[in-house]
Amino acid sequence: MGFRFSKRITLVPGVRLNISGSGVSTSIGPRGLSMTLGRNGTFLNAGIPGTGLSYRERIDRPSRKRPVATGHTGPVKIKVSDEGTLLITDIDDQPLSAAIVKRVKSEMVDDIQQLLEKAAQTINRDLDDCLGVHLLTPRPGSLPAIPAPFAIEPPTMPVQLTPGLVDRMLLRAAKIVRQAEAQLAAYGQQLAEWQATRDAHEFERAEIEKAFRLSAKGFSAQMERALNYVLSGIAWPKETRVTYEFSQDVCGIALDVDLPDEDDVPRRTAQATGNGKLTFKKRTDAQVRRDFVALCYGSLFRVAGEVFALLPGIGKVLVSGYIQRDDAASGRIAEHYVISALISRDQWNALNFDRLSEIDPIAALDACGARVKLDRSARFAEITPLQMSDLD
Repeated sequence: MGFRFSKRITLVPGVRLNISGSGVSTSIGPRGLSMTLGRNGTFLNAGIPGTGLSYRERIDRPSRKRPVATGHTGPVKIKVSDEGTLLITDIDDQPLSAAIVKRVKSEMVDDIQQLLEKAAQTINRDLDDCLGVHLLTPRPGSLPAIPAPFAIEPPTMPVQLTPGLVDRMLLRAAKIVRQAEAQLAAYGQQLAEWQATRDAHEFERAEIEKAFRLSAKGFSAQMERALNYVLSGIAWPKETRVTYEFSQDVCGIALDVDLPDEDDVPRRTAQATGNGKLTFKKRTDAQVRRDFVALCYGSLFRVAGEVFALLPGIGKVLVSGYIQRDDAASGRIAEHYVISALISRDQWNALNFDRLSEIDPIAALDACGARVKLDRSARFAEITPLQMSDLD
């Protein structure tokens, strides 16, 4: 069976500036959660859309900046273009006068620089996640956390409406009774739905805990259930598919990893240069190819680590990765295996997980005899992967 997961990243979050006669303020974040930067300080704003509930807390030291009149009132938007240029417009994306733009940049220079730096960090995180895909690999013997207990509070029973003497005199007692019955019926339905959701959650939680417990004792069905749960929880930086098969004695496992495409690897990085814009640096084709090799090795390293941590009865892990490429001979997309490694538990336990950030997945898998072939341009060439019989 296969699992398909993907992770999507918003490159540049929305940023809003508000200008009034008392100064300029900046709002950062999605609806319901934002940060406001202005002459009165920096505030964290949180709210639940549609409920009227909100929360506001100052998160900086008191500011002594004096207000600067801008000659413009109303909301102003600030955003970063695809080319990295800072754009300051009105709420309808119409240009503002040069004087207004200059005033905004002058008064908010530090805040704008911080926003550009955060935007650069967000853009660069895509590459960082690809190159660091192995950094969340669990150490041997560490079990994943089971789902937390059901924490949603039950619905509140409505206050009982009872018609009084005046209601009877005004002939509205029947209406009040109907309202009370409708409220009770709605509450009953809400309570039943809450109980069903709670029971389903707690049942699933108990089943996962049982799977972890019994898989540690070598029960193959529970090993599969536990592994399914763990694999489905991996937040891959790029789209990845994993399939697996246990050996007959359930002491080994072979995993096939459908690796991302080379085109998925980010080809540029960003930097806030301090001149009111983002500067993008394009990575060379050679760098991108090296990044892709690191992503593929790191993905296989992560998969092997999840198995060794979760299933103590597994002594050998055969992990192979393949990519999909156009076949010039047939005009179809073909699956080409590019890495295959057989790792024993002794080899895995020899790794120092106290210094995981210092472990190079390429060196680690190559030390286990990984079967891989790179051409002169550091591009993967097709290989013949190891087989299930190699687990024996």
